[in-house]
Amino acid sequence: MTFGDLSRITWDNLILIAVVSLPVLIYFIYNRWNYNAIDAGIDTASSLGVNVNRHIIVGMVLSSLIAALIVSLMGVIGFVGLLAPHMVRRVVGSDHRFVIPASALVGALILLVSDTMARTIISPLVLPVGVITAFMGGPLFLAILIRGYRK
Repeated sequence: MTFGDLSRITWDNLILIAVVSLPVLIYFIYNRWNYNAIDAGIDTASSLGVNVNRHIIVGMVLSSLIAALIVSLMGVIGFVGLLAPHMVRRVVGSDHRFVIPASALVGALILLVSDTMARTIISPLVLPVGVITAFMGGPLFLAILIRGYRK
């Protein structure tokens, strides 16, 4: 199957996802000020005492760990990681104090709504949830791409 599917998830999988995701989310929330400083620029963050290289590497490793775990259990569910942060940044701004927890909640909500739509659109057949997220994320990706060329 090329698109992700939530029907394969068991309670044991859900516990594993929670055990891995919660500490990672706590790490990012705890280091939100460091990531705000990095957004201001590497030189600025360094002058504020942030170990930029360490935070960038740890952030990439932890993000990759979560993505690998989710993809290995659910399959590829595209665009949720693109949709949620961009939607949240439009509403709450760029402050990581708000972006990180809100992106997690909005991403979960997008996945929940997409899964509900995938199960009900052509009932009794169930579409893969990745199809719905791709239809939502494709236009957003194009809008971001077009807006990026204008700047």
